[in-house]
Amino acid sequence: MDATRQQAQELRRQIEWTLARAINPGDVLPMLHKLARVSEDGSEESLFAHLHLAELLVERHPWRAALSARRVIAHRQDDDRGWATLGLCQTLLGNYHFAVSAYHHALTSAPKNPFYAHNLGHLLDIALDRASEALPWLKRAHDGAPDSDEVAASYAHALARAGRIGDARKVLLRAMKRGSSREHLALLRWLDQGAPPDRDHPLPRPTALHAHVGRASVAEATEADGAQPGKGDRPETSSASSAIRGGPRGAAAGELEEVLTRGLASLPLDAKQRARARALARDAVARFAQASRPAATRGVATSAAALAAGVAYAIVYVDHVPLTQAEVAACFRVSVASLRARFSELRTHLDLLPGDARYATFRQR
Repeated sequence: MDATRQQAQELRRQIEWTLARAINPGDVLPMLHKLARVSEDGSEESLFAHLHLAELLVERHPWRAALSARRVIAHRQDDDRGWATLGLCQTLLGNYHFAVSAYHHALTSAPKNPFYAHNLGHLLDIALDRASEALPWLKRAHDGAPDSDEVAASYAHALARAGRIGDARKVLLRAMKRGSSREHLALLRWLDQGAPPDRDHPLPRPTALHAHVGRASVAEATEADGAQPGKGDRPETSSASSAIRGGPRGAAAGELEEVLTRGLASLPLDAKQRARARALARDAVARFAQASRPAATRGVATSAAALAAGVAYAIVYVDHVPLTQAEVAACFRVSVASLRARFSELRTHLDLLPGDARYATFRQR
């Protein structure tokens, strides 16, 4: 083995070790760029580097991420993660036909992934105005992720646009029994009005599930790119800790549970994963309650949302759910920097690892 290949393999091992322990996965970006430079094009080390670069850069730099995703699928045409990431890149760039094609490729390699099916169907319905063509994909997504309120809303929307308003109401009302959101209520009002085309799109337009990031969230992610957890947002850290230091029976703990439940309703997590999230939140409450810092009293509502976002992302992290920090943060209406800081605290205090037996459900594709 030549020295260059040996160097690339050693660098990959260092990256894997760091990713398993890093508070912010973005910390490995310099190492990934170096690995992409020193490894031979098409080698396992090169494809590893470019796939992770694509996934880490997609929200802030979708064009650059698309270049790395293309490098992966040029050598590994059945890589569903590469195709799905490319689909997200093209969605964020507004290239919806290209995004649809990419998700078709991802589903060819991973036909049982309901989130790829949702993204494809939602793009066809919202971005390309092809609701009838979207229905089979959204039905597949709904069958594969029956507890996802986001998927149910997208499916109901496409059903209504295809003229099946009665079926759309059934799907939506079934989802609303688990808890309703403003989007659900807007969608229900639209259905009650007969789904008029001139008042269309109570759902986000033209975003797909894995692109559920507003311009503000993208800007926040960019601003936070160089931020280190624990610096620059120290006052919020204190407030976040105070939000749970009242104990499981305190008002703050009750608020945390309420905010967490509301945010989880917008994420593609099943019932088991939501139950694990609530269990993780209870463990966090108990652990933080032992902290000795005096409780702060300012910004509790905002901090509860940031902490709830951190709990939700902890489940995403533990269970290998293909969602980004920005996507989770958007569902709780907090900045990516805030989510990272809260996730850092949770990971440290609860010793979280990918596949953690306490909280993982290991969703099968």
